[in-house]
Amino acid sequence: MGVIAAQALYQALATGATVEEAVKAAQQEMIDKECTDWHLLRMYRDTRPIAELVTPLRTKNRERLKFTAPEQEFLDENNQVKVASQFEFVGRRRPLQRCLKALQETTDQVGVFIAGMGGLGKSTLAARLCTRVQMQRPNFTRVVLIGPLDEKGLLNKLSNKFERFADVPALLNEPKISLKGRLQNFFEVIEKEHNQPLLLVLDDFEQNIPIANIEDGSLRMTTEAYEILEAICAALAETGTESRLIVTCRYLKEDTLPPHRLHLESLAGMSSSDIDKICFPLDKEVRQQLRTQRIINIANGNPRLLKWLLEVIQQPGLAADELLNRLEETEQKFRENILAQTLLDALEPEEQKFLAQLSVFHLPVTVEIINAISPPPSLLQKLTSLSLVESATTHSTHLANYQVTTMLEPLLEAFLTEEEWQATRQQAVRKIHQVWWEDNENSTEAEALEIVRLGLLAREQEIAVSVGLRITNTWVNKSRFVEALDLCEQILAVYEDYRILGSIAPSEEVLGLVQEAVAHYQQALDLCPEKELKEKATTLNNMALVLANQGDIARAIALWEQSLEIQEQIGDVQGKAATLNNMALVIAQQGDIARAITLWEQNLEIQEQIGDVKGKAATLSNMAVVIAQQGSIARAIALWEQSLEIQEQIGDVKGKAATLSNMAVVIDQQGDIPRAIALREQSLELQEQIGDIKGKAATLNNMAYIIAQQGDIARAITLWEQSLEIQEQIGDVKGKAFTLNNMAYIAGETGDKARELELNLQAASAFAQVRAYVDLVTVLNNLDIIDESKGLVYLAQAIWLTLRIQAPLTDTIELIIDLFNAIPQGDEIQAWLGTTALFLCNHRGESHPQLEEFQERSFEMISGAAGAQVIEIQEAFDAWFIQQRLNDPDYFLPRLNQRLEEIVGDGWLFDRSQVSMGG
Repeated sequence: MGVIAAQALYQALATGATVEEAVKAAQQEMIDKECTDWHLLRMYRDTRPIAELVTPLRTKNRERLKFTAPEQEFLDENNQVKVASQFEFVGRRRPLQRCLKALQETTDQVGVFIAGMGGLGKSTLAARLCTRVQMQRPNFTRVVLIGPLDEKGLLNKLSNKFERFADVPALLNEPKISLKGRLQNFFEVIEKEHNQPLLLVLDDFEQNIPIANIEDGSLRMTTEAYEILEAICAALAETGTESRLIVTCRYLKEDTLPPHRLHLESLAGMSSSDIDKICFPLDKEVRQQLRTQRIINIANGNPRLLKWLLEVIQQPGLAADELLNRLEETEQKFRENILAQTLLDALEPEEQKFLAQLSVFHLPVTVEIINAISPPPSLLQKLTSLSLVESATTHSTHLANYQVTTMLEPLLEAFLTEEEWQATRQQAVRKIHQVWWEDNENSTEAEALEIVRLGLLAREQEIAVSVGLRITNTWVNKSRFVEALDLCEQILAVYEDYRILGSIAPSEEVLGLVQEAVAHYQQALDLCPEKELKEKATTLNNMALVLANQGDIARAIALWEQSLEIQEQIGDVQGKAATLNNMALVIAQQGDIARAITLWEQNLEIQEQIGDVKGKAATLSNMAVVIAQQGSIARAIALWEQSLEIQEQIGDVKGKAATLSNMAVVIDQQGDIPRAIALREQSLELQEQIGDIKGKAATLNNMAYIIAQQGDIARAITLWEQSLEIQEQIGDVKGKAFTLNNMAYIAGETGDKARELELNLQAASAFAQVRAYVDLVTVLNNLDIIDESKGLVYLAQAIWLTLRIQAPLTDTIELIIDLFNAIPQGDEIQAWLGTTALFLCNHRGESHPQLEEFQERSFEMISGAAGAQVIEIQEAFDAWFIQQRLNDPDYFLPRLNQRLEEIVGDGWLFDRSQVSMGG
């Protein structure tokens, strides 16, 4: 009911009715729509009369609304660029309607800004807008400026257009008045005194954006262009005149525009129906219409291909019908090739050879680069006119770039011998490596990938590997693991290089290919030259971390010790610090906190000596996590604050985000939920800023957990779904497992036991995939509690794992006690469980703060097993202990293992064959 009343009320007010009339109109509308509460719509006021709030349209001397000009596409009224005529114009109905609405005198906008890539019809749309506006308001004067914008050129253009009015040029060039002030005076005079409002078009506005700002993605225009555009928009807005602005530009980034009230319109590719409309009327005769329709079908919605077909098909001397028959019978991907063959056959041998040489590049290149593989390219103009070579420039002052249409490649193979192809590729990759890589600090990703691609074809190993290694490391840091894996595989298919083998493994680990990661690390070690000790030490460190995540702690520590030995030998103190940091993390997870902190303190001393402030910040953050877990919250927060201070000083955004996320966990546990959420949000913002997708997913997961504990389950689930979507996208199997585990916990807390079980099973599967066996033990323990019918099955699997991996001693002893209590009293497995617990205490519990407690509980289990056999005196106990061979781990461990496997039966949640003995 309220909507009906509001629509009628505001419609009446907007068309010049008084408030009283508008209320009556709204009441009448409600009566007509059978709204039973129409009588409740009332207006309260004092005794003063209320007149109309707006002046009706077309009232004499009515004050005009103020408008703001948007920026749109390129237009050339001097025939420098071809645009479709009024009668040729088809499609773009909705963009046209939106832009026309923004250009009306009744809107609060002052124009339009049309954006889109080259060839989408921005200039044609701008031309059509000018035609429509001038048809509706014939008194408009159109002024078009193309490309670079400067104050002198703008004022000269406007002065020349209005030179019949003597006062206008003088206003535009009046000294001591700002450009904005002169334009304000100009807009008021041309409308109020001369009734000649302006339709100003700034076409090809991307030429005002320096090439460097396009390459770095900032898209900032030149200062002069910004100030001129700002002055135009402000003058139009503040004078409230009828004049309007149209801008066309290839790029649109709102935060680079000055303050404005422009309608922003971004163009997309044209639909097939619009392309049909463009092409179908080209030929009038039936035969020609059929031919054109066949061309439309062949183009399959590709405007560039369509244009090429239409132009080539009309060239004299081509057997068009025969050509079209061949095209229709061939798959779409070969259509351009077959058409090109006709053109290629007409080229001179010199032109064919040049075209083949140029085709080795898959990115546009300058004449300077072309000169490295061929004599001066005087043939470019002809080949470009035939569309065999594409030419493009981003800025009018920028050198042209040239590229051979990629679909020509298979047809060019015969134009060079294999030796000539290889020589051309080698010359080409060396030149682009020099120009794009060595001499350029801001190489684009596309250029780097082209260097790698061409380097592999040219068999230039050092170029391909060194550039590929840099790209891979960058991608891994930005969580682009799938792309990093693919690139490394491409390089390894040609060169089995130790550097790439070491670089592919981190992505494989994240993507769940843990066995492959370990194998590639081993290959990297085997192939690493003896003199590359630093590389070898780094590989050992990284490989150890993967093995530690699998629970093979003993082997991991052995590798770390090898890494440390090499690093000390060669004096690689920074590498040594990184290795110590990783070792300390794992040792802390095993419960030996004192030793971990000793390693971290040693690490900090090294980092202080070498000035490694970034490493110091990471060490402080890791120390704080462990210290907080020990209950020393104040000290932990002090360490985090030290870490944050360093990270802010050096601009370590990724490290800062991780530190904030760690702090949030502890602050949440302390009960300060609002601050914890604020820290998570700050961390998330930083991760989005630097593109740390993996970190963002982890933060979303943790934030969801906090929010769920607050009771906002719906919002938490939304965040978890976002986290899972990212983790699926980048293939972060382990991260996905943690998210599923958190979701399972909250499902259990809210009473959804079925969902809790389902999510835990999914988490277990994911942890098993990446061989994160320590984490898998935790999930199996959860499943034991959730699913009582299979509790023993899950518990037996967890203990089976702890016998093979070095899981935290606390978790291991608790699991053994749980199974001991679940087994019927008197079962021989109880004795094996007790002696196994004692054995693990003695072999894994050195320096553990709870060692004595765990040993005592182990003895209690052994005594309980003896008591079940009615063994009560010490002498009988000693005899029973020896008789049952409980003093022989080579006996009781295999027996326990066998019984555990019998309990599990066919219920294994992981592949046992992949688990190695690491405990």
